[in-house]
Amino acid sequence: MLLLIKYQKSPMIRYIYLIFPIVIFGQNIDMYISLIDEGQINSVKEKLPELISKYPNNAGVIYLQALLTKDGMKSLDLYKMIIEKFPKSSFSDDASVKLGEYFYARGLYSQACRSLSQFPRKHPRFYDMQRVIDLLVGSFQAVGQNDSAKYYLSIYQGMFPYLDVEKYGINSSKVHARYSKKEKYSTKQSPYVIQIGAFSSLTNANRLKLQANQIGHKVEIVQIQTNDRTLNAVRIIRYNSKTAAEKVGQNVKRKLGVDYRVLYRPIKG
Repeated sequence: MLLLIKYQKSPMIRYIYLIFPIVIFGQNIDMYISLIDEGQINSVKEKLPELISKYPNNAGVIYLQALLTKDGMKSLDLYKMIIEKFPKSSFSDDASVKLGEYFYARGLYSQACRSLSQFPRKHPRFYDMQRVIDLLVGSFQAVGQNDSAKYYLSIYQGMFPYLDVEKYGINSSKVHARYSKKEKYSTKQSPYVIQIGAFSSLTNANRLKLQANQIGHKVEIVQIQTNDRTLNAVRIIRYNSKTAAEKVGQNVKRKLGVDYRVLYRPIKG
């Protein structure tokens, strides 16, 4: 009865009660994905029927289904469902990459090329862009389309300067340079950064920076003053929205086991 009175007197309280379970549920999906990454698949499988029963049309639950099913074609259909029915969900980009991974693993390289060639444009804030480019270039090379690999690599190298492209053995720096310059992703209007550590030792800061670089992120080390101490803050840069930065932070935490903070740090000038 007390909750009913609050609903009537305060629409804001009602709003909080409705939204709070959704936020918690989203965090639970991330927790289940983390458990899968850690190899605790059976414990997530035990919860899956209940999740499907309660949330049959939730993109996160469908994504869990796709991860856990052993039927490759069923997984494929589930990933396609997320992309088509929930294009704005936080799982749409992951589902798109999973499609590319499936095609690549099955030797369907032409389909992998079609699936991934426009992905960096559509999802420029994806947390593991290096993986996407690896799959894309590998697929083009597998079908002998080296010119296409060089073309897309020149564009995306311009958009994402942190990419490691030397390992492909392709000199893309002079090819289609006008596209790279035109489409280079601007960070001037991206005020959010993700701080993943702060160290008195520059060596430790550089070690964490290298780890974050290796999973596809552009990282900077900034000196900050706190309690009369100078620390070397390790920050992943830069994002247009706090929501996008939070998602990347969650993925970095899963992969590297580090805590993070999203900070508003617009570029001055």
